[in-house]
Amino acid sequence: MNYKTILFFLLISPCAVYAQPSTKSFLEHIDSDKYDSYLYGLESGLDWANEFTYRKHNYEIFCKPNDFELSASNLKSLIITEINNNPDFYTKYSEAPLIGLALRNAYQDNFPCN
Repeated sequence: MNYKTILFFLLISPCAVYAQPSTKSFLEHIDSDKYDSYLYGLESGLDWANEFTYRKHNYEIFCKPNDFELSASNLKSLIITEINNNPDFYTKYSEAPLIGLALRNAYQDNFPCN
């Protein structure tokens, strides 16, 4: 095996161990800390993607202040608001892992770029 193949398997292996929760499962456990680490990972990924698109394409997906930290309860609140604002979509796809999409949409709504 070459190093690219090994790197590929190392990158995807955490995904196989920690599956993304469905919207339904996430909402069932919203009052627990079961998915808090997952939320922080989503937040980090969104921040990275936003920075990357800005550096590569001079475009920001959202404009959250760089030094603004959100707790897991804040992230959950943003996601719940997004789901409540679009209940038909999130109910229709309740078995799909759409929490990352909900967080991205919530960031765009709460941290718009002027």
